Amino acid sequence: MQWYYADGGKQAGPISEAEFGSLINSGKITPKTLVWHAGMASWVAYEAVSQVPVGTTVAAAVQPGSNTVGICRECGNTFPLSDMITYEGATVCASCKPTFFQRLQEGAPLPGMMLYGGFWIRFAAKFIDGIIMGVVNMIISLVSIFLVVGAASSGHAPVGFAIQMAIWAVEMAVNCAYYVFFLGKFGATPGKMACKLRVVRSDGSKITYGKALGRFFGDMLSSLTLCIGYLMVVFDDEKRALHDLICDTRVIIQQE
Repeated sequence: MQWYYADGGKQAGPISEAEFGSLINSGKITPKTLVWHAGMASWVAYEAVSQVPVGTTVAAAVQPGSNTVGICRECGNTFPLSDMITYEGATVCASCKPTFFQRLQEGAPLPGMMLYGGFWIRFAAKFIDGIIMGVVNMIISLVSIFLVVGAASSGHAPVGFAIQMAIWAVEMAVNCAYYVFFLGKFGATPGKMACKLRVVRSDGSKITYGKALGRFFGDMLSSLTLCIGYLMVVFDDEKRALHDLICDTRVIIQQE
């Protein structure tokens, strides 16, 4: 779940549940701080959220009209709720109303919402990564050819086979390192960066190196299923491939 909060009269966020808890513990978010997440009818003071009984949703516990002010999802400023409109949980001031609905007409995502990457843009990103790793693997293969030919000419065929297996292991390790490093460090491989894509967790937070490693092997599984794991992107509402379902990740388009 992604949270938003008011900071100095401006909208801040989105932040994950863990980050939200840290801000509460540090005193950054006080009982009087206005907070909001998808599913809530309007912004409310955190004290109203913190008093919600276990098993009751915030949206059900907070009654309409319990808060007199809201934060505009476009400009981030605070206004009386009576002077604002509400659309699918987003509050918008009168000044930003034309911009807000123009954004909707153009098919752009609402502020703070994730825009998922579809099949073809993800295919393009993977194609670029494939070219990069293809060049790297070709260099490794050329080295292996010289080593195997040298071993065969000296009559050590078993040694040549061992070299081939070692080279295969090196290529696998390099591919894994490439994938895990870039996803863990930047949230995107060079191919995804070129296509303005980023891999995040379901709540929009950054993935860890461990999650990136699990996604690497999950990606292999998507390939081994005759690529059906990749085609699942076409039919899923959140554009998730098999490895996204396994690792609870999403591929989103980075918004300017």
